[in-house]
Amino acid sequence: MNGKKVPFTILILAIWAGMIIIAVALCFVTSTNDVSPYYDEMTEAANIADRAMEEIRKYKTERGMEIYDYDKLGTGMIGDKDYTAITTTEGVLEAKRTSCNPNWAAVIVSMFIRAGLRKGDQVCMVFSGSFPAMNICALAAAQAYGADVCVMAGIGASNYGANNPDFTFFDMAEYLCDIGVLNHRIDYVSLGGDGDTGKSFPDPTVKDAIEARIKASSSTYVYEEDFQANISKRLEYMHKDVPNMKFLLNVGGSSVGLGTGVDAFIGSGYYEPSKLAHGGKLEQSKKTDGLLQVALSGGIPVASMLNIKGLAEKYGIPYDPDEKAVIGAESGCNAYFSRSYDLTVPIIALCISAAVFIFYYVYRVKSGAAGRKDERNRILYRR
Repeated sequence: MNGKKVPFTILILAIWAGMIIIAVALCFVTSTNDVSPYYDEMTEAANIADRAMEEIRKYKTERGMEIYDYDKLGTGMIGDKDYTAITTTEGVLEAKRTSCNPNWAAVIVSMFIRAGLRKGDQVCMVFSGSFPAMNICALAAAQAYGADVCVMAGIGASNYGANNPDFTFFDMAEYLCDIGVLNHRIDYVSLGGDGDTGKSFPDPTVKDAIEARIKASSSTYVYEEDFQANISKRLEYMHKDVPNMKFLLNVGGSSVGLGTGVDAFIGSGYYEPSKLAHGGKLEQSKKTDGLLQVALSGGIPVASMLNIKGLAEKYGIPYDPDEKAVIGAESGCNAYFSRSYDLTVPIIALCISAAVFIFYYVYRVKSGAAGRKDERNRILYRR
């Protein structure tokens, strides 16, 4: 049976394309997960966070504060399930328990690396009181990495967060700095919650007591009822404290971080600014923009730690674990690793494909020249 011959040109091009595909496939097949070159900074950050959480647990235990039975690992970082005088919204218990893993500090260090930060680079952090353990991990990451930070925190917290009016996240951070576990106090503190002014807090005496503690500290108290004015004031503080800010991290669901209304920032994880970002002075494009939108539009990468379940899946952190986390490579957290590739075989494959392409090109040139010569000879013969 006579079959059609595959044209030589198609055959050569098929071989060339096949070699390219093989080279690309080999890049993935030969890839390995190696320990990150920033492994020491990551484990240091996680260890700082672990010690900080342990100190909070000890503080609560020594002063008779309840470690709830639904805090199944006994971390001391889980708050009241019921609404307290500073509870803002409903929280998800499983997410709160997942946030108590100190390896989140390594994840945040990996975000610093992805943003291209170097030691001494400026970072702004925006916290609510909803995820006190994650806030601690963020502070530990900045401390281990050597970032220059400006920290803004709100008092309000969803249930299971730092919603004890007598021991808010602000109080936790103050204590951890007092005993030398953390080295950077919160710079700016607001009441958080509705309007960022604690409008939803039902007991004015509690509100007054918290305000008094803030004003007695070295932190700056932020109270501004108009949202646009609030953001403008915070941008003034950022221009003063971190004028060369390279990264902004948000933890929790504060309106200051996420913005308000339908324009609220609903994403979670790390985000690069759009190529359309103006990259100029940080300012609100819309009156509902929070600091995340402002930073992105100004060309600054950001991260928001909010969808804990999705983030846990992405970074290999167990969701609602039944055992206390180990720190480092054995934890399964993929932030501790960096992917590397053995390019020897792919390069050989690319070289062979290049040789095939050159051979084909030379062949086409010579065959074309021979064809033109033969055609010229036939024309001369006819004459």
